[in-house]
Amino acid sequence: MKTISIQQRGGFTLLATVGALALVVTTVAVCYSTTAQSSRLADRGQDLTVVRAAAEGTLEYAYGVWKERSGQLGRTLTTTECGDNLNPPALSGATFITMLSISAADEFGAPAVNPTAAVVDVVGFPGWKGRTYNYLANVGVKSSSTVGGAPLIYQTKRLFQYVTVQLFQTAYFYEGDFSIYRPPTMNVSGLTHTNRAAMVSNTLSSGTLTFQSPVSSVLGWSNADPYRVSTWSGYATGNNQAATYLSSINTVSRLEPLGIEQSLVLDAAPAGPYSPSGELIGPDGDSDGNPNNDSFRELIEPPVAGQPDPTPIATRRLYNKAGIIVTINGTTKTVTAQNGTTLTGAQITTIQGAIATATSMYDQREQKTIRVSNLDIGAIRTTLDAATNFNGVLYVHDITPTTTGLPTNAIRLKNGGILPNNGLTVASQNGVYIQGDYNTGATTPALAATSVPSNTAGNPTNTDSPNTSTYVRKSSAVIADAVMLLSNAWNDANASAVLGSRIALNTTYNTALLAGVMPSGYQPGGSAAQYGWSGGGHNYPRFLENWTGQYCTYFGSMVQLFNSTQFTGKWDTGNIYSPPIRCFNYDTNFDAAPPPGSVDAVVISRGRMARY
Repeated sequence: MKTISIQQRGGFTLLATVGALALVVTTVAVCYSTTAQSSRLADRGQDLTVVRAAAEGTLEYAYGVWKERSGQLGRTLTTTECGDNLNPPALSGATFITMLSISAADEFGAPAVNPTAAVVDVVGFPGWKGRTYNYLANVGVKSSSTVGGAPLIYQTKRLFQYVTVQLFQTAYFYEGDFSIYRPPTMNVSGLTHTNRAAMVSNTLSSGTLTFQSPVSSVLGWSNADPYRVSTWSGYATGNNQAATYLSSINTVSRLEPLGIEQSLVLDAAPAGPYSPSGELIGPDGDSDGNPNNDSFRELIEPPVAGQPDPTPIATRRLYNKAGIIVTINGTTKTVTAQNGTTLTGAQITTIQGAIATATSMYDQREQKTIRVSNLDIGAIRTTLDAATNFNGVLYVHDITPTTTGLPTNAIRLKNGGILPNNGLTVASQNGVYIQGDYNTGATTPALAATSVPSNTAGNPTNTDSPNTSTYVRKSSAVIADAVMLLSNAWNDANASAVLGSRIALNTTYNTALLAGVMPSGYQPGGSAAQYGWSGGGHNYPRFLENWTGQYCTYFGSMVQLFNSTQFTGKWDTGNIYSPPIRCFNYDTNFDAAPPPGSVDAVVISRGRMARY
């Protein structure tokens, strides 16, 4: 056995100590290196958070600027308009390497001088189509600190989308509450939308109310209406269930008829009164002293001279859009051409001669005599076709001064069976009566009764053609304070007589309508008894005859943006009217050719963000 000396044991101990020390030093070095690397990664992650927040925050700032400018101008922007003086806020912990820019883009997202429209589905609105204009925003930033000798760079871009949405692509578009309460059998073809609540109940026991296309509402669906005699539920007949298709109603965001939030344009505190739901139901208010921004009714009114006219309203006013303006004051008829339209002296004389003024007619719903200016569409059709650069929008209004107790002014459209070749929109700040077949190809009541299939057979299946076999119906709209439909059998002499003296005949109307309503709960003057129910969407066009057993065939689009201020009579039946058999249809021709001067709503949104 070998003996180890003390000296040898000491050497082994020293070697072991040195080895252990080396191991410790190595371990400490590894730990130090790992800690340093982790620290660098943490710093880099922190820098990434900083530069990403800076870049994305700058794009959010750009979206706000672009949205505001689009709203102020009431239209799409050029690259110059959206890119001038962006002046993004200063960054913290980062600096710009690519300055913020916004440019118009084509349908594929590539930069362009002006945006190119593409027809697309409107996101969040099933069944809706819109014209989308793209804008591209991009920016690049770098971190102020450096990690590993180099700053961190973050470049990103995002599409902004300006989508114009035709209101005349719907069967019904309501700014206020939309209600249809237990009507006779009724099918609604086409989209239905309300910017408030949808209050809809099924029909009487004899039939069904069916919506054949998507229904959307901002405030959802309700089966309660405080202005009905009873609540909407609990009827013994058992027919109080929601109408067919409403089980899939879509709750959506607002569609903005002014292209921007109404609170940014309209008078902030209009006068009341208000309904319990908060809807303005009284006359327009004017708390800011500007008469040109009081309500959506501005769209049918002439602007008041000398006062600011907000661009989102001014670009949508039918008075401003019109190619021809006819102003009636007593027996004087003034014809003015604008927006590129030119008229000869002979053409002006023809238009003046087609208006017969000072007809008096009693309106049972208004319970008073109406001063009616009669416009003979047939007498001006060829003149409008020949007018140089006429854009299809004819504004006609009667400004004859009236005082309390004297007639309300109105316009009546007669002989409107054949419209100008490029279509026609008639707009007025007054109420408008449409007498007899409109845009069907029939030029007399006798021809309407025998040559328009929807009139001859009564259209019991709602499949008969609404125009003669040789006529192609034109894109058309009537826009007014209120629209009243008079049948082919209307006679002024019987207007004030009992209902049995006003017997209607089958009549067909092919035109979009944009008009006011009297909402549920209207309180005239803020002190009189409330009117009660509005009459619902099925009474949106107003009737004044006994339509029992007769058919009213309608192809078009019904839009409500405001409350009537001139035609404010209470809805009721009684001696006012008895309802027709309604065949109400959306006119699918509007998908490709909306009426002249159509009003667009706007949806503004952000697209996806991408790093590059």
